[in-house]
Amino acid sequence: MCEVEAVNKIAKCLQVPTGKIQLNNEQVVTRILNNKSVSGFATILNSLVKESNSDIAKNSTASREIEVQVYQWIEYAVLYVAPGSKDRHCSLQMLRDFNKLFLSKSYLVGYSLTLADLAVFYAIHDLMKSLTPIDREHYLNLSRWFDHLQQIPEIRQEAELLNFTTIYLHGWATGTHV
Repeated sequence: MCEVEAVNKIAKCLQVPTGKIQLNNEQVVTRILNNKSVSGFATILNSLVKESNSDIAKNSTASREIEVQVYQWIEYAVLYVAPGSKDRHCSLQMLRDFNKLFLSKSYLVGYSLTLADLAVFYAIHDLMKSLTPIDREHYLNLSRWFDHLQQIPEIRQEAELLNFTTIYLHGWATGTHV
């Protein structure tokens, strides 16, 4: 998912006006609202959080430590997750790393949904969509996190629900267990 689309979805999720989101001459995502221009994915997301009264915005700014961790995850999403999702070898390693991370965590920062989760969710959405249900089973912890987020209508928006159920395997693997 490109940065322009991700910013639009995050703004909608945070319930703030998007303004005009576009790539500028240098191909940097830019937001124009009320004749004010803000450039750069992380900078735009920070401005959206400051404008929002949503729980996600409040969770993302609960303390200075949380703000810094959220910012680091946003930068990680831009610099590593989005580009890495396009390379098969990198994407598989990234999926393994996220799966290991979510073994002991429910969210990227703290114990609540933050802007970090949204940035990474939208950055890996197309990659998760490209996986078969069997492939997704290799990443159960990541799949649990992703499925949890996609079940929230404000996050999913118009996107189709990805299938994370394993019940379909029952029909393939019928047999007698002794």
